[in-house]
Amino acid sequence: MVRALVQAGHDVLTVARPEGYIARELATSGLPVEPGIFRNAADVRGAPRVLRAIRRVKADWLVGSFGHEYWPLLTLGRLTRTPVALFRHLNSRLKSMSRVLLPRWADRFIVVSEHMRSFMMEQGVARERVSLLYNPLELERFRPDAALRVESRRALGVEDGTVLVGFVGALKPEKGAFRLASAFNQAMPLRPLLRALWVGEEAAHAKVREAIAPELHGRHILRGWTADMRPLYAAMDVLAVPSEWLEPFGRVSIEAQACGVPVLASRIGGLPETIREGETGFLFPPGDEAAWRDALATAADMSPEQRRTVGEAGARFVRERFSTERIAAEFIELLGAPRVR
Repeated sequence: MVRALVQAGHDVLTVARPEGYIARELATSGLPVEPGIFRNAADVRGAPRVLRAIRRVKADWLVGSFGHEYWPLLTLGRLTRTPVALFRHLNSRLKSMSRVLLPRWADRFIVVSEHMRSFMMEQGVARERVSLLYNPLELERFRPDAALRVESRRALGVEDGTVLVGFVGALKPEKGAFRLASAFNQAMPLRPLLRALWVGEEAAHAKVREAIAPELHGRHILRGWTADMRPLYAAMDVLAVPSEWLEPFGRVSIEAQACGVPVLASRIGGLPETIREGETGFLFPPGDEAAWRDALATAADMSPEQRRTVGEAGARFVRERFSTERIAAEFIELLGAPRVR
């Protein structure tokens, strides 16, 4: 988003933890960063840095993305008479005082899916006080790449004709990882060409192996987190997102589709908003092993041409709906809209 706003001609100065991921990524892009830390709402050490940033760019808006920044930023916004926009990325419930005051005191209170907006309404927040802005994706990075696919599958030892289904995320029950492993145990004996690629924290790899039938271990590939997911997406034929908790959005879903990979996802949280069902991917009941077993078998039965057609539709869908240029333009329009009183 920062890169897209700068490319659109806006001055943006980010206050971020020194040497943290955000600071490193922005510095790599040549974008300015003001070092600062808010460990929690009572941590005032970041306040001088935010004040300095406001003065440096003569800020029209102060934008916060993390819960522990909310109250410090609202206070600084009041002190400097700078409007404040707060993003809510998590599906956890707000505390009662925050639930009442944050959407009223912030000039914009923004969530990343319609599901999250409904979740806020269930907590008593008026719909008109909650704005929607989907997460953006840099399409110059995530895109279909036939040459990278050949190279990546060769590096992973994936043979021609093999149907590689990927999982990307925390290897935890709430992400559906272990039910998916059980579904693979049932589907793989029925579909000899089916293989699995697991991408997640290496500390949990042993637990995943325990969940895989011993005779099927050779058909599973486990990889740790990587700074560049593009080669692994390129290697996949299908991505599975079997979450069993209320996902706020579904970033891996749009990343995979942008790379031309069809998506199988749980019908839960914000995930359904990240695909066009039946066109760019398919939705299944969360936690239903039989449904996921059948989904894996069906994915293996699709011809390469069918998967390519779905993948191409997914790349178009993400380009039309989630590009950084579009989301940045919607953000600017949102900031210019009249405030709800």
